[in-house]
Amino acid sequence: MKDFLKMDGVDPHALAEKLTRSGVEIASTVHPMDGLSKLVVGHILTCEKIEGTHLNKTTVDVGEDEPRQIVCGAPNVAAGQDVIVALPGAHLPGGKIKKGKIRGVQSDGMICGLQELGFADGVVPPKYADGIWVFHDPDLKAGMPVFEALGMDDYVLDFDITPNRADTSSMEGAAFEVGALIDQKPKIEEVSVQADGPDWTGDFTAVADEKIAPKYYLRKVTGVKIGESPLWLQRRLWNANIRPINNVVDATNYVMLLTGQPMHAYDARMFADTKKIEVRLAKEGEKLELLNEKLIDLDPQDIVITDGEKPFGLAGVMGGFNSEVKDDTTDVILEAAIFDPALTRKAALRHDNRTDASALFEKGINWDATQKSIDICSLLLKENADATIDEGTLKATDTVKAEKVITTTASRTNKILGTDLSMDQIVEIFHKLNFGITTNGDEYTVTVPNRRWDIFIDADLFEEVGRIYGYDNIKSTHPETGELAGGYTEEETKVRHLRNLVEGQGLSETINYSLTSEEMATTFVKKPLAKVMVNWPLNSARTTMRQNLICSLLDTAAYNFARKQNELQIFENGRVYDMEGGDYHEHEHLAAMYVGLAGQSNWQHQDEKIDFYYVKGQLEDLLEMAGVKADVEYKAEAIKGMHPTRTAAIYIDGKYVGLIGQIAPILTMTDKNFLGKEIYVYELNLDEILPLMNKGVKSKPAPKYPAVERDLSILVDQDVTDASVEAEIKDNAGKYLVQVDVIDVYEGAHLPKGKKSLAYRLTFLNEKDTLTDAVVTKAMDQVQAALEEKLSATIR
Repeated sequence: MKDFLKMDGVDPHALAEKLTRSGVEIASTVHPMDGLSKLVVGHILTCEKIEGTHLNKTTVDVGEDEPRQIVCGAPNVAAGQDVIVALPGAHLPGGKIKKGKIRGVQSDGMICGLQELGFADGVVPPKYADGIWVFHDPDLKAGMPVFEALGMDDYVLDFDITPNRADTSSMEGAAFEVGALIDQKPKIEEVSVQADGPDWTGDFTAVADEKIAPKYYLRKVTGVKIGESPLWLQRRLWNANIRPINNVVDATNYVMLLTGQPMHAYDARMFADTKKIEVRLAKEGEKLELLNEKLIDLDPQDIVITDGEKPFGLAGVMGGFNSEVKDDTTDVILEAAIFDPALTRKAALRHDNRTDASALFEKGINWDATQKSIDICSLLLKENADATIDEGTLKATDTVKAEKVITTTASRTNKILGTDLSMDQIVEIFHKLNFGITTNGDEYTVTVPNRRWDIFIDADLFEEVGRIYGYDNIKSTHPETGELAGGYTEEETKVRHLRNLVEGQGLSETINYSLTSEEMATTFVKKPLAKVMVNWPLNSARTTMRQNLICSLLDTAAYNFARKQNELQIFENGRVYDMEGGDYHEHEHLAAMYVGLAGQSNWQHQDEKIDFYYVKGQLEDLLEMAGVKADVEYKAEAIKGMHPTRTAAIYIDGKYVGLIGQIAPILTMTDKNFLGKEIYVYELNLDEILPLMNKGVKSKPAPKYPAVERDLSILVDQDVTDASVEAEIKDNAGKYLVQVDVIDVYEGAHLPKGKKSLAYRLTFLNEKDTLTDAVVTKAMDQVQAALEEKLSATIR
């Protein structure tokens, strides 16, 4: 930033706060050397192998009267090197350095790699990734602190850039933004290239389709000597979280940081036969090996760079492996272009290969920076790689983009923002932004430079005025509209009540993606409907809108099981999606999952393992507390993904409203985290449940008269369900029956084959009078007769 603006006296933390308040969030403000001390440049005088070990005994000049003896195990340590030395007492991220002996040899300090200073592995140059850092700067002297040389003495502001402000992805764009806030005009230098090589454009051809590459420029440099970039360039790259590679690749990355224009460097030998570069869409069946050695099958919608015959790069994403700059490369063709953002984004997603370049192309590029970027890159190679710049820029396409001109008024600006700014104040704000502006009475016209491609309409101008004026300076006022009564709709109130009830049962709420795999979308669904597919899924596990919530709960369970959280009682309330009759539909659902024990293990009680009946009891309690008075029936049915004998469909008044049961073990066998676990679930269609919920629960006093209980034991066929027995009891027991409970179930010895014994407790109550034995006996006789007649039951 100091290259563009006068930053003396600007507090970095205050600047970060100001930027965040203006709409460009600063994720962090870091001073890399904080917490580090006593790190100096050392010059290795001697280096001897310690016999029988991988260690070396060195003597190092650290600017003191006498050199220090330091033991070092790095494979690249050698005499004559300038290195980083941590003196005794130095503080490093890994701890404090002390004097000591290593393998019996005295060591007075430590020779460091960049990682030991806190550098991430991903930014350390490959040559030094497994060893110590070696300086190649003749201006460095033994004993000097290393922080300035390594770029650790400056503040680093991390811009958390949103897609609408991709212009701040470049240093020049960030300089314009900061300059507007501190009232300075950035010093952006013009670039002039004096070629010192022959004109190459006559012997080379560049062809591009304007629709997919509206701008495509090439320059050629020759006589390149591949090596390390100068330290100033490397430190700027690693402070921007980019790994230095060599002086050619580093130059392209530096230009991308500087101007926001992605660059690519091709080994010119790849085009020696055809002397041609053609930008086109890929052909069916073509393949390409990328720089990361990933072999991809190209899609007809991929933009590729070819030599006129075969592909050498995936445009806007990554170059091909065969075209990369190698150690023996001497001639380089530089590319600066603008590619179709939609096709670039889709190619990066399609091949799971998002890069810094693809991110920039898909969000937008400054159309006016193409020539400047390719010229700067050429100059960097001339300066740092002894390159010769050949005459001429080859332009396959060169579409001109006109600057946006927007006219609006000061009165409308103030009305929208709630401000009272004068025209002079508005003009001053646009001057700070370096936008052209003319005025005519209350009207003003702004010419937006191409570096701000996020501005299209007058509302965008109002946002700029509000940002630079300061949102904190806009006075708070009440809206002049009529008041709107807040609150929830009746359906929202019922849904929130259900969630509160489930939480009251001890379950934890989860929130999951509405996207799942095509297979899981219709699993756990009694009657699957047409699937709602995503055109451009993030991955194969997120291709389809879910038709059930259980698939999402399984994802949550897998995440927890992998982290040894094996006792789960969770639920989710959300939407499911389907297509029926050509129309898309959304439905409100509620699902719960139970795994493990019913309660926390404790010495005071015996553990209760969750099973089908426990979950069914929880569901029955929920429906009762929600005020659902209708008859609920559970029928054994086969549903995809559910256990064949531990699953029931739930019906209310004959209408299917959900399911309850155990997840089929075959579904969980492929994941070791699920092995041995019984997972029980239920799912309800709230579109059917909500209309059945009564408003509130009314309390009433305890009955004045006592209830009468009678036990009934019957013998029935094994296929007779409890629901059918209870239905007969309720239909024939009369108006005083208030409760029916199953108190015993027995199958096995001492019973006829194919039979089971069921025992029930019937509770009778007359709230207005005392029940007599005669009334209760008559009711019991009617129940017994009905059971014998309808279910062929034997009364025991």
